[in-house]
Amino acid sequence: MVTVALAVTLILIVKGRQPAKPAGLTALSVSSTSPVVIQISGDVAHPGVYMVGDTNLTNSVIFVADPLCVGDLAIRSDLLSAPVQTGKTLHLFCKGPDNRPILQYGTMKSSQLLTLGLPLDLNQVTEADLELLPGIGPTLARRITEFRQKNGCFKSVNELLQVEGIGDKKFKQLYRYFK
Repeated sequence: MVTVALAVTLILIVKGRQPAKPAGLTALSVSSTSPVVIQISGDVAHPGVYMVGDTNLTNSVIFVADPLCVGDLAIRSDLLSAPVQTGKTLHLFCKGPDNRPILQYGTMKSSQLLTLGLPLDLNQVTEADLELLPGIGPTLARRITEFRQKNGCFKSVNELLQVEGIGDKKFKQLYRYFK
């Protein structure tokens, strides 16, 4: 009985080691670029936050949420070349002013970005947004926005070190929240 078991095992091992065949294209190819996280809402069957591999606005990005528009969703070609960025929103209206579908772009709320672990834009956040971060109260949030108003947009997150009340320790704590 042991001899038969060994013989069967040996046959399975030999048969299981066939030379590999070249892989063809798969139905779900992985993009070499990092995925984009966007929120799709409006006249769609499945509104929500999606991770997509395509960084340009294409029908595939829009159709992931299953548009409710009747007929062919003809989107202007200039919109199809627009880049899709992480943290943005796409809102689809099936009936625009000229009875054509239109897309409206926006930005996710800071609280939603933080929940998803996505970085905030230091040049766009409000004092209220900053107060959502650990270690930032109303006073420090006001100092950051005043610094931005006086000195213009932040060119680098490292400029936070120039804000009164932010030292190396606080900066290390806050760095990961900003892009």
